[in-house]
Amino acid sequence: MDIKHLEYFTTIVENNFNLSQSAKILLISQPGLTKFIKEFEEKEEVELFVRSKGRLVDLTPAGKEFYDNSLGVLSQYNHLMDVLRINKDEIKGTVRVGIPPVILTVLFKKAIPQFILKNPSIKLEIVEEGAYELQKMLILQEIDIAFLIDPITAQNIISKTVIQDEAVAVFNKKHKFASDKEAVTYKELSKEKLILLNDTFMIHHQIKKNFRISGVTPNILFESGAWDLLASMCESLDIVTILPASIVDHYAQNTLLCRSINPFFKWSVNVCRLDNIYQSQLVDFVEAFFIDSFKLNKKP
Repeated sequence: MDIKHLEYFTTIVENNFNLSQSAKILLISQPGLTKFIKEFEEKEEVELFVRSKGRLVDLTPAGKEFYDNSLGVLSQYNHLMDVLRINKDEIKGTVRVGIPPVILTVLFKKAIPQFILKNPSIKLEIVEEGAYELQKMLILQEIDIAFLIDPITAQNIISKTVIQDEAVAVFNKKHKFASDKEAVTYKELSKEKLILLNDTFMIHHQIKKNFRISGVTPNILFESGAWDLLASMCESLDIVTILPASIVDHYAQNTLLCRSINPFFKWSVNVCRLDNIYQSQLVDFVEAFFIDSFKLNKKP
């Protein structure tokens, strides 16, 4: 168990054993939190929680002692991080951060300028590539940190979820999809003229897979590496694209609409690093800054 897992455990207790609320605070999925509890108790052969009708209701005596000890460890850890932040002006160097273009302008337009202004002695080298390509670059140690879209296929990458969202069907206000707000199916989407992000983006591969699972073939007219081009094309043409909902929320022209997709198309952004290699305090600091930035700016 590491610091992250101690945070999971104490957050569950502090939220009255409400796993749904705890998962939202921790920016992870509820099934992932439930799996963590089960695996830890099985591995350590100990029960931390009292259960009633399948729900967590209290701590066992062992759980209460573990909770008290966890608070002490987290307090020491937070003190160490505070010292690090106080001395951040002494941290200098360059960090290579990979960010897919599809999320760079939408999700990082505030975080990157804030980082630059607050940390003039640290140089950020932003590498703009699709999540599929960034995953390979991270494995080859060509970048230090990558913001990757689920699914992450390499086993030697450790990740922390910073954004949980969905991919949606996007169209203009005159499209026939605008007359309904219910989730659109892949069968319905297969009958439309589609334009998609190209195969350098992880979402491209997810879309293709979802159509295959649904047993239908999409009518793809055009693929691009620029989400803003796809959005602009949808403004004036009778076509549909599939993009993260965050993009529609930030689209300045306010001329596009969207509908969820059935089955639900989960879209998550994770901050990722290579496992089992040494990482400097500089990389630790940069990662922590962006994680805190997303926590502060997440939707209520």
